[in-house]
Amino acid sequence: MGKRQHQKDKMYITCAEYTHFYGGRKPDITRTSFRRLPFDHCSLSLQPFVYPVCTPEGVVFDLL
Repeated sequence: MGKRQHQKDKMYITCAEYTHFYGGRKPDITRTSFRRLPFDHCSLSLQPFVYPVCTPEGVVFDLL
């Protein structure tokens, strides 16, 4: 038996272990996968609205 068998037993995770094993570094998200809806567009039809209405939650839609 070696004298230094417990020398590498740590009670914490190093930065390298976190990034490699536990997902510390997130992959780059492409900007084309999500486009934010412009403020003057309906949330339901995705078209510019004529008679805008806003719900208490902040969802803007158009009355037909």
